[in-house]
Amino acid sequence: MVAINKNFNQQADTPPEHILEWCRQAVRIIADGGVWGIPRSGTIFRVDHKNKQLVLIMPGNDDEGDYNATKHVFKFIGWTVVKDK
Repeated sequence: MVAINKNFNQQADTPPEHILEWCRQAVRIIADGGVWGIPRSGTIFRVDHKNKQLVLIMPGNDDEGDYNATKHVFKFIGWTVVKDK
């Protein structure tokens, strides 16, 4: 398991390759419309493969720390992270 909000500096240009690969694998194994959650904060995303998006469906209890870290990292693998409308 990789803690993406603690293992890199969000101000850095590019997160380490092992974190990017973990993120690629995570979305690869989750079906379109499936969900991915971050247990420590309760943040939950829906996976949208067609649009290459993670859609926030349940905000966490961490003042958006995991949401912001996920948004930062996933842009480097060509995915966007958005809040549900």
